[in-house]
Amino acid sequence: MNGPPARLPSDLTDRMPATGPEPVAAFYVSVRTSARMGESSLVLGPFADRGTAHAHVPLVREFVAARHRGGEWWRFSVVQVTAPPDQALPMGTLNALIPAAGDGLAA
Repeated sequence: MNGPPARLPSDLTDRMPATGPEPVAAFYVSVRTSARMGESSLVLGPFADRGTAHAHVPLVREFVAARHRGGEWWRFSVVQVTAPPDQALPMGTLNALIPAAGDGLAA
């Protein structure tokens, strides 16, 4: 490396980096079945923060256990989902069936 350090042309140094809309992220209660080929689903959400989503895990666990034999053995967790800038976040599959969760859902 001989010679002076490389410089950007003066017409490029004052440009602002190109930025687009930011991706949107939210938290969901997720359920994974205990079946051999377990399936995972976003069942409740979106929530604005992880703590609110965690607070709704017992509600989902109770709902599933009351309706599916063996459902109490399924894996209940909280996951973060990031949607591309041009797409909306998905709705949880049980949002309409668990009205008690409506207070914590993100708008």
